[in-house]
Amino acid sequence: MRPRSLLLPLLLLCVALGAAAQKPYDPRDFKREVFKTRFEREVQFRAAAIQVAWSAELLCDATTEIEPFVLWSLGTIGRRLSGEDLQLYGEVTGMDGQWRVAWLDEGAPDELHLGDVVTAVNGRKLPAGGTRIEFGALLRGASPFSNDDQPFWEVMLKARDEAKAGQPMTVTLKDGRTLKVDTQTGCAGSVTATGFDHEPDRFVRQGAVRAKIPANAMLEARSRDEFRWLAAFGTYFQASEKAIGKARESENMSNAFVVGKILAAAVPGAGMVLTAMEQQAERTIAVDSVVGSADLFANEVVAAMGGDPTAGWRLNERFAELGLKVDALGMSAFRLSNAKEHAQRLIALQAARAKAEADAEAAERGRQAPSR
Repeated sequence: MRPRSLLLPLLLLCVALGAAAQKPYDPRDFKREVFKTRFEREVQFRAAAIQVAWSAELLCDATTEIEPFVLWSLGTIGRRLSGEDLQLYGEVTGMDGQWRVAWLDEGAPDELHLGDVVTAVNGRKLPAGGTRIEFGALLRGASPFSNDDQPFWEVMLKARDEAKAGQPMTVTLKDGRTLKVDTQTGCAGSVTATGFDHEPDRFVRQGAVRAKIPANAMLEARSRDEFRWLAAFGTYFQASEKAIGKARESENMSNAFVVGKILAAAVPGAGMVLTAMEQQAERTIAVDSVVGSADLFANEVVAAMGGDPTAGWRLNERFAELGLKVDALGMSAFRLSNAKEHAQRLIALQAARAKAEADAEAAERGRQAPSR
């Protein structure tokens, strides 16, 4: 006979399992997951864009001071979602129509925290987000309603310019406090992406001022290096042709794109490693277009930041497998072959640099060791 002490717990367990099995399906659960994912990846991308801009500073035509935080507002989605979905999005992410801190770098003020509401930057009030109508999108078969965050960027870009001129950047919080922000020099312009892009398959370049990465590409990215690769791809179009041309120059070598040259410009002290690498037979990596150069530039920036230079082409292979439309980011077989070859060269370069540094440290320890 089963002990009476076990009957009640077993009965309660059966009741609980029965209740769970009868729980009705909530269609909003799927939306919650979609909203959470889109928000997290957009914030990851925007953080990566800031970090890449800092790292690629030496390669850009124009530089500015860049803030160590990301602000995000539900208002930027505007008419892309219904009122009910906007409310659900806010519940999932903790965001609302105010500009809240969504990401912080370690260089941000200690008094600034995730979720804080920022009302003004350098004394200028941050505008409410919204939508604008782009009739040209209708001709391309896309929704005419696009996210209108341009007023926000106008405030931020002015504050960046003022910081470059020597005026400290400040943020005003909802409680009235004003905090001074230490900025860092990086590439001018902006590389953006949004989870609610009205043309999610389109890459847009507005001169050297702004580049928009397709939402399809951003939402497929997973790792930190993949987000950085996408941000670096867009940053290439703000990069300095003069700096890149100078980085390509090398004695006894052709003036074509040669692996490691941009990395050498971005990472001071890499020259001794390049010398070791250049003793090997070099095979020129040909690039047939500006987007092909952007692939390799992105590989090198990721590598210079200590990441995996294969992240870009692996991400691109997923685009192809899933049949995602990503416009200029989609690599042809020729571009993909170049990107793979280039990434392998960078991995060898990273290994050579690590060995050179280890050998130098060992030699220094040997010199400092007391003689017997």
